[in-house]
Amino acid sequence: MKQLTTTMFLTLFLLAHSAYSQNIELPAPDNSGGIPLMEALNKRQSNRAFSSQALSLQDVSDLCWAAWGFNRDDKRTAPSSQNKQEMELYVFLEKGIYKYNAEQHMLELLKKGDFRKHAGLQDFVATAPLNFVYVSDLSKAGVERPEDITTESLIPSHANSGFMAQNVYLTAASKNLGCVIRAWVDADDLHKTLNLNPMQKALYGQTVGYREQ
Repeated sequence: MKQLTTTMFLTLFLLAHSAYSQNIELPAPDNSGGIPLMEALNKRQSNRAFSSQALSLQDVSDLCWAAWGFNRDDKRTAPSSQNKQEMELYVFLEKGIYKYNAEQHMLELLKKGDFRKHAGLQDFVATAPLNFVYVSDLSKAGVERPEDITTESLIPSHANSGFMAQNVYLTAASKNLGCVIRAWVDADDLHKTLNLNPMQKALYGQTVGYREQ
């Protein structure tokens, strides 16, 4: 009986802690609900004080899809210059760092552990429940070598990051969540933390969570 109890306890423990310790299959995005667009625009604002309360998996799903999901065939929810689709979405949660796989609508685990403090330089980043990092893979944008990456070659990716971030802002407003886009990131630190290759550049961070009361 004692052995059975121990086994049951371990099983329940593993189940309780497995949701964010491996790849996460996201629920289908709720893309038919929410508030009217004009109301979301009216509510859109930047916040910098967040509760540590975790977001639901549905909220994470909807936010990822809004940022960089597919809404028809191979087309995205956010526009992409010349349809290069060079942007990549990295997701920092308390239990790990993930990369959003839009084709399968899932989060692929990159690193276990709490690395949220690496997602930006403001204090709130380390405790907010969700941080996005927008990364450009210049090899998909027609750049052949790292030494060919210039300020001009990154202009489309800066614009594309803005489109993605605005989608997240509007989704957050629709869900009554706080949100802020952040240019204040340590790109070199993110390059190491995310194990990026020389053709990948971390551009912006974005934090989403419940507003601190």
